[in-house]
Amino acid sequence: MRKIGLMVVLGLAEAAAAEGQLQGKISTAKEVYVAGEPIYVHFEVTNAGNEPVEYGAGDPYSEGCGGYAVEVSKGPALEHPSCRPMRANECTAANQILSAGETVRQNILANYAHEVKTPGDYQIRAVRELRYRVVSEPRPAAGKDFRLEKTLQIHVQKGDRDTLQAIYQVYVRNLGSQDDEIQRDAERAIVSGGMPWLEETILGMVRQYRSREFALLGLRNLNTPRARNELARIVQNTSEQTAENEMAVVYLSQMGDKKYLPALLNIAKRQPADQARAYVQAVAELGGDDALPYLRELAGNQDIHARANSVTGLGVTGSRQAVPLLVEELTSGTADLAKLAENALTTLTHRRVSAEEDPPPGQARKWAAWWAAEGSTAKVYGPRECGEVEELP
Repeated sequence: MRKIGLMVVLGLAEAAAAEGQLQGKISTAKEVYVAGEPIYVHFEVTNAGNEPVEYGAGDPYSEGCGGYAVEVSKGPALEHPSCRPMRANECTAANQILSAGETVRQNILANYAHEVKTPGDYQIRAVRELRYRVVSEPRPAAGKDFRLEKTLQIHVQKGDRDTLQAIYQVYVRNLGSQDDEIQRDAERAIVSGGMPWLEETILGMVRQYRSREFALLGLRNLNTPRARNELARIVQNTSEQTAENEMAVVYLSQMGDKKYLPALLNIAKRQPADQARAYVQAVAELGGDDALPYLRELAGNQDIHARANSVTGLGVTGSRQAVPLLVEELTSGTADLAKLAENALTTLTHRRVSAEEDPPPGQARKWAAWWAAEGSTAKVYGPRECGEVEELP
């Protein structure tokens, strides 16, 4: 039933796009890829009218900024938000003119925000939305909406190092391009692949200021001893809180080496409570059960921010022991804390209480009853594990 509904939506979206002044197309270069190969989704929008139009354009890799959406799933699409990773960047948007007969093209690297490294069949759902107006119409003219949506099927097969090295040669060469767009695309592809034999290349990018944002992601994707040590060096040598430092902390926590837990814990404790959430979550994700004493300490703090950090941290521990602690938080704090606890429980268990159910006290009873009955055998999920979200019985 789900697939039929999706096909109807696609048909309507594409028909509407073809009838208006703007027309569009979404595609991939091919249907079969090698595991680890960059996979691009190609977007085209053409002004099929006789007059130029003005539309808003932004960074296609910033969620909700450029009107693009690319979702990748292995098999049917899943509902849990952990299955839809995003790259959160500052949105810089500007109006652009698309002349009559002109086509604007954009290629988006699906691997940048999605893991496509294991062989198998994948589904890519791609959307392009924008609002535009005909330039000749006097302001304020009512804008028109354009939307194009398509679901693509690809197959990823096992590859070998020689094949992948040949594929990545062009990207390594393009790191030296004088064209900023070509260079950034090469950086993005290299760090997304995270190939072990590109370790020196990625470490070199760390030392170039303009490449560091991508290089940090590359270190995480490499996840080699040298990559982990480099991230730890960045984390420990940065005395002030910066976006780069926070990113390095988050990536280090996702690499699974508990050797770095004491360092992350010290950094989290140094942050003001109202600015520490990402740092606390890093400790929680890396530490798992070992992070519970610290999170319990935060839960007893009088500062509302510290308590909120404790709740969100418990949700990413992947710890079975965190579930009863979160059930207590449904009734022991404010409505905002109760909502955070509800979301954290869903992240841990992939269960939820129906929206029509009771307020927090009633929800707490349902959670407590379910956990008493099934807690010893129920699956507990890590922060990036996918799975359908089910209603609590």
